[in-house]
Amino acid sequence: QRAQALHVWNVHYNYHRPHTAVGNRPPASKLRTGVTNVMASYT
Repeated sequence: QRAQALHVWNVHYNYHRPHTAVGNRPPASKLRTGVTNVMASYT
C-alpha cells in the first residue's frame, strides 16, 4: 500500500502539480526523461 501511495504522490507531484518556477507547468515538463523523487532503495 505504501509503495502504491508513493507512486501516486510522485506522479501527481512531478507531472500534474503546477509550479511557479517553471511557468505554472509541472516540474517534469522541463525534462525529456521524466523525474522521480523517490530513490529505488525506498521501495
